[in-house]
Amino acid sequence: MYLASTAFIAIISASIASASASKNPRPPLPPPPKCRSLELSVHATAENIHFTNPPNQNDAAAIRNWLFSALADPTGSYMNGTEPISGVYTVGATYCEPRGNTPRRRHRTLQVLVHGMTYSKELWAGLGASEAYNWHAYATRAGYYTLAVNRLGRGQLDHYPDPITENQSALQDKFTQELLIRLRQGGFPRSLRLPSFEKIIYVGHSFGSALGNHVAADNPEAADAYVLTGYSSTVALPVNLIADFASAAIVNPERFSGLPLGYWAGQTESIRTEYMYAGNYDLVLPPRDFETHDIFAVGEGLSPGFEMRVTAFTGPVVVVTGDLDTSFCPDGRATCMETLERTRELFPLADFSVMMPKDIGHTLTLHLSAPEVIVQVLEWLDSYF
Repeated sequence: MYLASTAFIAIISASIASASASKNPRPPLPPPPKCRSLELSVHATAENIHFTNPPNQNDAAAIRNWLFSALADPTGSYMNGTEPISGVYTVGATYCEPRGNTPRRRHRTLQVLVHGMTYSKELWAGLGASEAYNWHAYATRAGYYTLAVNRLGRGQLDHYPDPITENQSALQDKFTQELLIRLRQGGFPRSLRLPSFEKIIYVGHSFGSALGNHVAADNPEAADAYVLTGYSSTVALPVNLIADFASAAIVNPERFSGLPLGYWAGQTESIRTEYMYAGNYDLVLPPRDFETHDIFAVGEGLSPGFEMRVTAFTGPVVVVTGDLDTSFCPDGRATCMETLERTRELFPLADFSVMMPKDIGHTLTLHLSAPEVIVQVLEWLDSYF
């Protein structure tokens, strides 16, 4: 089923605007989802970038200088081919089961939720702030299973992959592919009580969406649909945000003591808020966001995670990005729809649509109209599953 993108955007925008103008702007809150925590171990092999002169990983200043020198090097002299990386990697996950005997429950349709660069799986639970921002709650009410996974190195597990040589985009890509394959095949231990899933929907945010683009390019059969939020094929990361990061163990030793110095976190709440939020949002959320925000690996920052790749994926794809997202609509809201439409070039064979909710910044699931946006995405999925 093809949805004409421009018309669909108009319907979405009108619906959200109408809801925002009413006395009761939000859909009824869903009941709390039935969830449990898991640890998932997956073997993955990738060809990571071989860095020419990596810094001393016990010297935070050396790591910082090396990273910013590399980012400013247009020749890419800091890279010298690739090197194989292989191992068994474990991530934390939140698994939620649907309510009621719906077709999607009977046919075991799973949404795999993949967070952005400086979040964890808790993004999809609204950082615990309110069920109004809890993706799991809306999706399970609609009959979907959900699995929010930490990307490699998040969630304070005991072992952190090397943040420079190991935790790179190529490994994240291969790990995610293997995860999706095992979920479809029912390849996890029986003790985890995870069934095999007939349909898998990939739901990403920001870097998680870019990762979804890579997964679809490498393995068009890995997922049956893609929901890519906070994303487009045009990216311009703000310089002041990047400059605000430093070694997490030094920035926040209470949370990140003992963490390898190549894992970084932000230092300034106002800078993070400026990047993540815009338009209409609850003022209590940015402080909570800053207090709970997670880390990213220096290796991720230098490997081509945001490189745009043309895919042969033929299923449904929707890009959902707020009109005030300055990173993925960098030319402003007036041209944002055009920017989102150009992302179709990455999915030329797909049944492609876009949504551009108004008055929303980068982390769109933590804005006041998040309930309407989540419900609209689920309604879009309902037309296929």
